[in-house]
Amino acid sequence: MVRAAIRETIGQGSFVQLRGRPWLVEELNGDGTDLQTLSLSCIADDAQGERLEVLWDAEIGPAVLDQDAWRNVGQGLPDSPEVLAAHLRTIRWRSATAADRDLLQAPFRAGIRLDAYQLLPLRKALRLPRVNLLIADDVGLGKTVEAGLVARELLSRRRIDFIVIAAPPAMTAQWQDELEAKFGLSFEIIDRERVGEMRRLRGFSVNPWTTGSRFIISHHLLTDEVYAAGLRDVLGEFRARALFILDEAHHAAPSAGTRYAVSSQLTKAVRELAERFEHRLFLTATPHNGHSNSFSALLEMLDPQRFTRGVEIRPRDHEPVMVRRLKADLRRLGEAFPERIVEAIPIAGLPEDAPELELARRLAAYDELRKKRIECLPGQKAALAKLAFVGLQQRLLSSIAAFARTMKVHRATLQRVLDGDQAARVAAAAQAFVEAPASEDCAELGLEDESAERAIDADDDATAEAASALGAIDAAQNDLRTELAAVDEMLALAERHASRPDARVHWLVDWIKANMLAGTAWNRRRLIIFTEYEDTRRWLERRLREALGETDRIDERIGVFTGATGSDRREEVKRLFNTEPDTEPLRILICTDAAREGINLQTYCSDLIHFDLPWNPSRLEQRNGRIDRKLQPSKQIFCRYFRYEQREADIVLDALVWKTETIREELGSVGQVIENRITRRLAESGIGRGQATALARAIAEENDAERLARARAEMDDEDRARHERLLGEQDDLRRALERSRERVGVDPHDLQRVAAAALSRAGLELDSARGDLVGKVPTFRLDPANPAFTKDAGWDDAFDDLRVRPRKRGERMAEWRRKAPIRSIAFEPPVMDDGRDASDVVQVHLEHRLVRRLLSRFLSQGFQSRLSRVSVILGPGAQPRVVLMGRLAVYGANAQRLHEEIIPITAIWTEADREHRPLRPLGESGEERTLNQLEEALREARQAPGHGHSPHPGPDIERYR
Repeated sequence: MVRAAIRETIGQGSFVQLRGRPWLVEELNGDGTDLQTLSLSCIADDAQGERLEVLWDAEIGPAVLDQDAWRNVGQGLPDSPEVLAAHLRTIRWRSATAADRDLLQAPFRAGIRLDAYQLLPLRKALRLPRVNLLIADDVGLGKTVEAGLVARELLSRRRIDFIVIAAPPAMTAQWQDELEAKFGLSFEIIDRERVGEMRRLRGFSVNPWTTGSRFIISHHLLTDEVYAAGLRDVLGEFRARALFILDEAHHAAPSAGTRYAVSSQLTKAVRELAERFEHRLFLTATPHNGHSNSFSALLEMLDPQRFTRGVEIRPRDHEPVMVRRLKADLRRLGEAFPERIVEAIPIAGLPEDAPELELARRLAAYDELRKKRIECLPGQKAALAKLAFVGLQQRLLSSIAAFARTMKVHRATLQRVLDGDQAARVAAAAQAFVEAPASEDCAELGLEDESAERAIDADDDATAEAASALGAIDAAQNDLRTELAAVDEMLALAERHASRPDARVHWLVDWIKANMLAGTAWNRRRLIIFTEYEDTRRWLERRLREALGETDRIDERIGVFTGATGSDRREEVKRLFNTEPDTEPLRILICTDAAREGINLQTYCSDLIHFDLPWNPSRLEQRNGRIDRKLQPSKQIFCRYFRYEQREADIVLDALVWKTETIREELGSVGQVIENRITRRLAESGIGRGQATALARAIAEENDAERLARARAEMDDEDRARHERLLGEQDDLRRALERSRERVGVDPHDLQRVAAAALSRAGLELDSARGDLVGKVPTFRLDPANPAFTKDAGWDDAFDDLRVRPRKRGERMAEWRRKAPIRSIAFEPPVMDDGRDASDVVQVHLEHRLVRRLLSRFLSQGFQSRLSRVSVILGPGAQPRVVLMGRLAVYGANAQRLHEEIIPITAIWTEADREHRPLRPLGESGEERTLNQLEEALREARQAPGHGHSPHPGPDIERYR
């Protein structure tokens, strides 16, 4: 009867206690009989949102929670100051509000070196009912961190519960690592191996998108129906509380042309999926390509309620949903970014019969020979026929090795056409011959190293064959024979020199010996070398190994990052290159353009050499951006390129480099308008004999005034307007950051004290694990074999986040833990004296798995049941003071916390009047003074005499409870 009476008092929204935890009653199921069940959601901090359905009368000791929880305060011994301080701080830190849109919480839950400008996307996101935001900051300003701040804040406010990130293939692992390390967010990469693993574990019909709530997928796989179909099934027509983050979003912008632009496969995939997410976050450094149709189409995918393709974009339309800052703008405001020094490396004094010069002359003559025939073709056929020469010239300017292999394919194709055989004449493949190699997808196909290189070579051969076949279209037999004879002469010369070092290699070896070596010993300096073609990369690597073979540990000094590098090896190379040079021997990294986007290589490297130059200014700028980034510790970075003084084409390439710099410094966000025109100009006909000077002048003077004006107007990108806007934003952001710090800031020393208290209760003193200082920051090295951790297997997962490298695919867990040691930890950014982050130290923060595990000791129900939640502490003031602290939580469906805050009440303890006068709460100023004293007292944590072992809290507490 008693239980039935209690059950009658329970309704939707009641709070009950059973199975050792508090629960929110979501629903009563049944007709009120003894078989009525309750649908519950857990509100405990360590099991938030956990669902349960129970039969009330079948539970052991269920109870309706007393609304007056204050009556339990003071039961038992007073708590030690350290423990109560840790409990109060933990409760405060784990509280999050969704009600105050001006309160920035994510910056204090992350392990980042934060600059105020990075808060603008978060600030704008919190003011949008739906977060549809375009982050269009310059290359290297930290867009990943800005996106992570938005995601972490929305998660803390319970506005999202499902996240999908789409990024270029080379960047998926970096996204995963950075979000885990800096924000405590674990993501699964959806790829071929992950899907295979899920099918082995759960059956072939499993939908991998149902196995978690946070995923990363590459652009390439997003267009594959095998992967996209399952995502559509999970999203349905529309999924609330879902966030879509699209990195390098310009890839999804349709190419310009018609009123509605021309959609690529990625454009169609993004358009199909983005509308199903409630929130969208697009990231790109190049949002506007000069065509209004393309820009408006990108914005329509971001926010179809605000924008429509083909409709004029006005600055006031996108101001709420777009963020755009340039390095130059921030530098003017005092932000520290390195000075970029671009230097040409002149190659002069070569003999006239030097192979790179002789082959350039012969190729130019071959172009003249072909032009006589091609000029007679109709416009479209003539344009396609020119592509063969353009692609051959690009490869010759890269290396004789690349030229020789491609020339073999060209010759074989001409011979087949001459013999009357059919050769592939696919215009798209021929166009790809003069575009940058699309070698980034090999890892996603499960291909690595030699198999991937063969696939890349096969693709390059196929495009060369298509261009060569179209170049021979409608050619007379005699013309083909004449051209074939010229090809044979070039091929013979190229093959004789394809395995020899050229003048650039000799200069490079001399520079390495002068700047990176002392005899045979390597110093700490590191170097990145970019090249466009896999053939050139292989040839260059061999030549450098030969020339430097007598130096110390040469096998470990040179690494590669290309489209043929497997995903695990890519991450390993990045880790080694960004690790302290005294412990890791890697010094030279040879990259193809697979590494040009988003990869962070700046930690110990400020030297970059372009062994060849891409004909696209955007690609050149992206290469430079690998070391010209936020957190580059060097004050100057050097981006060098080779210039043959005796080769006509280099006049044009030199103009291309300096036009790229002009675009960066003067045109900023609208530079892509003329970048595309330059690329198209070069790709149409190449650099013909006698045309270099005129072509170089045209590139230098390239200025599409109409489109530039339109792009600037649409993006509100005039220098003065942008600078004034930025000035106002910076001041506002700094004030918002300080206001938020006062309310929800986490002091690193307080976090260290709480961690120390938690470890002490586990049997380990944190000071006993103290390591060396990094700069002025103390570090600690925890041992997973310590008895404090071995009695609970749950610690293993927390320590895994501290290992020096991620676990490789297929690697056994025990083997990984044995081979990958634990790094030290710090509670604030481990910045060395030279400004670098220490690579062997992990900054732990509120959302780091180790910290969450430690803080859980002050949140779990079992721990709280042993707290009296009363302590008497010596403070700095002259008068005794009383502080009552209550926690207000507002819950929604599924026990989702909509708002939390700590509410303090303070009063002066007056001993003389306590018998007959109640305590009177202090006003605002008195409360602030009291809380400041409390903060100081909690840090000192000194127990008041006579209150440490009292069996009862004392008559005073009993009277005023």
